[in-house]
Amino acid sequence: MFSGIIKEKGVVKSINKGILSIIAPLTGRNAYIGQSVAVNGLCLTVRKINYRELFFDFTPETYLASTLRYFKIGEKVNIEPALSANSDISGHFVLGHIDGIGKIVFKKPANNSFVMGIKIFNTINDDIKNYLIKKGSIAIDGISLTINEFKNDVFFVSIIPLTYNETNLSFKKIGDCVNLESDILEKTIVKRVDDIIRNGNEKTGTERPLNPNNGTYSGLTYEFLSENGYL
Repeated sequence: MFSGIIKEKGVVKSINKGILSIIAPLTGRNAYIGQSVAVNGLCLTVRKINYRELFFDFTPETYLASTLRYFKIGEKVNIEPALSANSDISGHFVLGHIDGIGKIVFKKPANNSFVMGIKIFNTINDDIKNYLIKKGSIAIDGISLTINEFKNDVFFVSIIPLTYNETNLSFKKIGDCVNLESDILEKTIVKRVDDIIRNGNEKTGTERPLNPNNGTYSGLTYEFLSENGYL
């Protein structure tokens, strides 16, 4: 598990035959075989260490479903080692299991920050849009950020100078791709509510689930949750 707070910018040294190597001096100093490390938000496992160079295995599925397929030699990537029991969690809970890929379609300075718009175009989970809410958290290339606005398939985030300068976002251009992971807490709540409503509908044959305590309809619907500020 990670927090979305990037520890250093590593450099891609090689990517070939299911093995990725990254130059990461800070992380490599304390790395160990079997350690989980997030590379642009992807949870990968250290298989070999050569001083400051870390080697990772990756599967064809991970390669095709993430921005790994776009990696170039010499490219700078975000690095975060897995949290330890006494770690400070300054961002949000990030698993390193991405939901898909986004493409940067907007990037402009705004006062003391940058505003970036990202279009969802390749997803592992077709419901990813259900998990993106205004002021909710999202991991972009492993960086913990807050969603400012969501319009159709494009969401917008503001990036403070520290985050901009200390991550790969300072190098990203319009048209570049990034890994996306929605907030696991938001995802769990939405999935659980969806299961409750679906199971209730299947049991009663109605649009609203039956309350088992009194035999009346409970009124727990997406409309009810939306009207009362839960969605």
